[in-house]
Amino acid sequence: MVKEVFNYFMMASVIIGFVFIITTLQSKRAKDNSIFYLNLVVLFFTLNNLQIVLIDNVFQEANFFIRNMLLPFYALIVPAFYTFVSYYLNVEKKITSFVAFSTILFLVELINRIVFFKLYYEIDDCYIVAKYSQIEEIFNALFSLFLFVKSIQLLFYKTKFYSYTASYDNVKWLKKFLFLGSVILLTWIGAIVFNIDEVLNPQIFIYYPLRLSSSLLLFWLGYQGVFNYSLMYERIQLREAISNEPNNIDEELKTNSKSSKFLIIKNHIENNKNYLNPNYSLELLSSELKMSVSSLSKTINDESGFSFSDYINSLRVEKAKQLLTSADFSQYTILSIGLECGFNSKSSFYLAFKKFTNTTPTDYRKQNS
Repeated sequence: MVKEVFNYFMMASVIIGFVFIITTLQSKRAKDNSIFYLNLVVLFFTLNNLQIVLIDNVFQEANFFIRNMLLPFYALIVPAFYTFVSYYLNVEKKITSFVAFSTILFLVELINRIVFFKLYYEIDDCYIVAKYSQIEEIFNALFSLFLFVKSIQLLFYKTKFYSYTASYDNVKWLKKFLFLGSVILLTWIGAIVFNIDEVLNPQIFIYYPLRLSSSLLLFWLGYQGVFNYSLMYERIQLREAISNEPNNIDEELKTNSKSSKFLIIKNHIENNKNYLNPNYSLELLSSELKMSVSSLSKTINDESGFSFSDYINSLRVEKAKQLLTSADFSQYTILSIGLECGFNSKSSFYLAFKKFTNTTPTDYRKQNS
């Protein structure tokens, strides 16, 4: 019963894997290096699962060599992931690439299969084949662990390397994957150790939860990778467009002395686009204009009728309205527009937008498209 459930899950994972790859290949950014290597991660994992499905359900009577010497696609999963991370963070020129080494390693392991295939049929020795398979798995696991540690070092200890990317994505999703992936990787190593003395008859059942959990995690990575990469791409385009907008100096600043203090504040915030900073605060404005916090707060409240936070949010909403109705950004997600307008999350964007317009960003876009 357990094995049947496992087989159905593995079949489903293969189908999902190929559907994911076909879908992403049809996207606008399919040729981007990040998406290319993310697709390779899913492809290698899917091909590895496909072999397992075929052996367990189609080629059940296959000989010992075929069952124990599957093509080592699993050896390329972590190298492809490491390369994906390097391109996603835009640091591929700052760190060592392992693409060439991983490719050579894979080819060597393929050649070894040809050698052992001939050896197996000449001397009919299952132990030699099984022992090589075990040694190969140990080496691949250690190499994968090495690259995983390199990924952890990059994300957690070399943050200066990807400061540009961090301004668009806090990469929390990637850090979460590394944590969960580390657990699975260590579980894999534990399974190898558990079977270290079982060369000819390893306990396969111990790999079942490992394959199930790794399948779920890798498809989650695929979704998150495509989603966050697309989101980051849109935010880069939006930020560039906003930064190229001309500044407008309020003429009233020169003629209306009564409101000049507020207009100084207003022009400073709007022309410097400070409201786009999600962490912008009254204290920061006070430091920039060399005015007291209390004076700024009173002036903004008296002249605009809003508290500082509401005033800033009103500017963000106005900018969002402009972008939502722009033909240039009609295909961009509402989330990317909200984040680039200074909101920390989709929920905070929706709440503020509803407060100032009595409608949601989605409905506003539909009504004005």
